[in-house]
Amino acid sequence: MRIPLSPTLVRTLEQPRVDVTPAPGAAASGTGTAAAPEVTPVEAPTDAYGAQEAQLSEWVQRFGALASAVGTASAPQPQQVACVSDLSSMKVPQLGGPADGASVLQQTKDSNCGSAVAVMLGKDKGTTGTKPSTETMDSLESRFTNGDGTTPHELSNMIAHEGAAVTQASGSFDKKLMDEALARDGKAAVLVDSNKVDPNAKDAGKGRAHWVTVDGKDAQGNYTVKDPGTGKSVKMDAGALEDAVGTAWSEHNGGGMLVVEKAEGTTEAERAQRGGEIATALGNSDGGGSRKGAFARESS
Repeated sequence: MRIPLSPTLVRTLEQPRVDVTPAPGAAASGTGTAAAPEVTPVEAPTDAYGAQEAQLSEWVQRFGALASAVGTASAPQPQQVACVSDLSSMKVPQLGGPADGASVLQQTKDSNCGSAVAVMLGKDKGTTGTKPSTETMDSLESRFTNGDGTTPHELSNMIAHEGAAVTQASGSFDKKLMDEALARDGKAAVLVDSNKVDPNAKDAGKGRAHWVTVDGKDAQGNYTVKDPGTGKSVKMDAGALEDAVGTAWSEHNGGGMLVVEKAEGTTEAERAQRGGEIATALGNSDGGGSRKGAFARESS
């Protein structure tokens, strides 16, 4: 039932603000409120502040859980990636396969591995041309040997002729000596048992006295061995090289290593004299009997 009221009793009702969209969590502002006209009272007038509270409550219900989840989620952790240096812990074979990119001069006869080694070392540390040839090998062999093989002393003379010098020697594979030489950019001629440096013959028993070069070492501790017998380069660790030299002594009465370095400011005669004295550590003798015994047939 409606009861008419006197005009003097009609009050102005609060009206919702228009043209303003309240942001979630924002405080109410008094601006943007439309003037309220005089109207006839209704049964349940709308409260603007109540409407805002209801709208805020709806926003909280919709987005509150999501905001909480985003705010408390754990930050992603960076993935651990192994670096190259971690490869040093990997187990590697004592006698590996061919070393890529290694240039090896292959011997052409059953007994001229020594001259092949002298030419390779002369190219790296002496005056041998950039393209060592078989003619150079043949010339060294005929000049310094009788064609039956190369003694340590004879190899030292070949190296001196090719412009490099034998600076140190050891009757075994001396890891410390070798590493120090490589650190100075030196190299080495090493007298071994041929089967011990050939991956295809390492289990074939006794081989022959044989010259190879060592001219580098990788991060895993393996040495680069250039074998003129096979014309290939292989990776060997210190233990394998010690065994190869030890077998040369036990089976062929001689073995070891000659450190070879640059020799600026010296004559061939000076290099030959000094190198010949140093090379005796490998089993060389003044009488030359070692050629007929220990080094009679050097081959791959």
